[in-house]
Amino acid sequence: MTTAKIPILEVQKLTKYFGGLAAVKDVSFEVRAGQIFGFIGPNGAGKTTLFSMIAGAVRPSAGKIRSRGVEITGVSPFRLVKAGIARTHQIVRPFREMTVLENVQVAAHFGRKPVRSPSAAKERAMQVLVSVGLDALADNPASILSVGNQKRLEIARALATTPDLLLCDEICGGLTHSETAAMLQLLRRIRDGGMTVMYVEHDVKAITAVCDRILVLNYGRKLAEGTPDHIQNDPAVIEAYLGTKAAGRS
Repeated sequence: MTTAKIPILEVQKLTKYFGGLAAVKDVSFEVRAGQIFGFIGPNGAGKTTLFSMIAGAVRPSAGKIRSRGVEITGVSPFRLVKAGIARTHQIVRPFREMTVLENVQVAAHFGRKPVRSPSAAKERAMQVLVSVGLDALADNPASILSVGNQKRLEIARALATTPDLLLCDEICGGLTHSETAAMLQLLRRIRDGGMTVMYVEHDVKAITAVCDRILVLNYGRKLAEGTPDHIQNDPAVIEAYLGTKAAGRS
């Protein structure tokens, strides 16, 4: 298999038990470079557990995770960042007393291609802030940012580590309709710039609007996988998650 054909992420029969309960059971899928790959499911479907295993926060009970053919099952988040995989967090935790710029500078020092000087970190941080639309707020304390801008700061800190794969955890949670639209446009720009995005979200409209492919979980198992059109019109998905009104969507 040529390098171009190797998935940027490959998950094989991933399983996680908590006691005797299987939160995720035998889930397999591939993510190709240059995609926005989303996954959704009803509450309790296993989305957070699956995301956490991929991000290195939870160790699987069974199964394999590979990135570009290299096994990364159970690898720590710090080592994943060094391997080019960075994540955002659903609950944002910026360094509140530091400026927006300083928050991103810190991330630049710990990335896949760590900078060698404060001036280089500042330069990379400013480039990232421009790309996410926060450059005008660079000198403001992170504590005064709106929720929407704190979410953008989460993305900026992840991007400062120069990842190949960006894992976004409910990045639109708590945003207004207009903020959500702007955030989805940012994810598209990130993808169009050559990065791969994996995106977990409760908002079905957001997922179907931005993703190239979608995985649907139900009771910890893969229910369906395909394009947004396929997912929106899949009878099993409609029954489990989208509701009967979704059947008329195009």
